[in-house]
Amino acid sequence: MSAERLPQFVIAGAPKAGTTALHAALATHPGLYLSPVKEPKFYLTDGRPPPARTQRGPGDAHSAQEWVWRRDRYLDLFRRAPADAVRGESTPFYLYDRAAQRRLVADVPDVKVIAVVRDPVDRAVSNWVHLRADGLEPEADFGRAVALEDERVAAGWAPFWHYTRMGRYGEQLRNLLTLVPGSSCCCCASARSSPSRPARWTG
Repeated sequence: MSAERLPQFVIAGAPKAGTTALHAALATHPGLYLSPVKEPKFYLTDGRPPPARTQRGPGDAHSAQEWVWRRDRYLDLFRRAPADAVRGESTPFYLYDRAAQRRLVADVPDVKVIAVVRDPVDRAVSNWVHLRADGLEPEADFGRAVALEDERVAAGWAPFWHYTRMGRYGEQLRNLLTLVPGSSCCCCASARSSPSRPARWTG
């Protein structure tokens, strides 16, 4: 397949850091084309359905049904983009998933990556509140849910349950930058973060 209809940039993270708002705002720009599916998660897969071993948390199997894992369906997301528009998509989990980063860079070597982060504690709490509101998080105590993280990861719960791991932005950004020689990064906190504690990392 031609790379002409692949994204030229991605919003790669982090979950619960304002990527939905950024995706919606950029979609209004006349020079940009954002995928109509906000989180296709294509590069989280290797061209096959998400493996069952990563869908063992509450609601994970249902969520995995929404992933766009077939290449033809992924390319369809950009087929209506005007010829002169810059194409993009948003999948916050790309920042967290090392294998996804390798697939993305292999497919689009000159891809531009936007990383939106948030105070890691605020992000984790928001993540937990989201899952509680959806009736999926069984633990009514946030501290207890965090204490169970290692156990849940080992059991194969999906990344959205990795409350503390997804907040290790420095490690994640360094991993991403090693895949793109000569690149640099300046990452700032989203508006949801505490203004007195900006999340910043430069490389």
